[in-house]
Amino acid sequence: MSRPSILMVDPSPESVELARFSLWRSKLDCAFGWFEDAEHTIDSLLSPQAQNQPETLPFMIFIEPHLPRMEGLELLHLLRSHPSTQALPVVMFATSYDETDAARSRAAGASDYIVKPVDAREFMQVVSDTVARWLPVGSKKAD
Repeated sequence: MSRPSILMVDPSPESVELARFSLWRSKLDCAFGWFEDAEHTIDSLLSPQAQNQPETLPFMIFIEPHLPRMEGLELLHLLRSHPSTQALPVVMFATSYDETDAARSRAAGASDYIVKPVDAREFMQVVSDTVARWLPVGSKKAD
């Protein structure tokens, strides 16, 4: 069985590197992938190959709500409309809190709506805590 994987959809390389580093530092046994836009995410997750091999899908997805060309909420709707991705935990990982975005995200099926802390340590802690909460039992590394 392969390691559980996390997919982050975010146009910010800085956010992605902080998330990747936080998972490594927290010793959570997770593979990590990244797309900077919804189009690449759709091509990967909703491809015929992914549909035929659901074991290759990530176990969790972080989505920045404000993506280039297609909003994160639209991506969430697409993921929830496909049988292979409809039950995946999807966390909207926003730059700032917007009550309307949060409500719309939850109504569309987001598992959670979290604001990215500005402080790097807090950011890393939020990522680690969120992943640990959704990580399948037995996937954490021992210290």
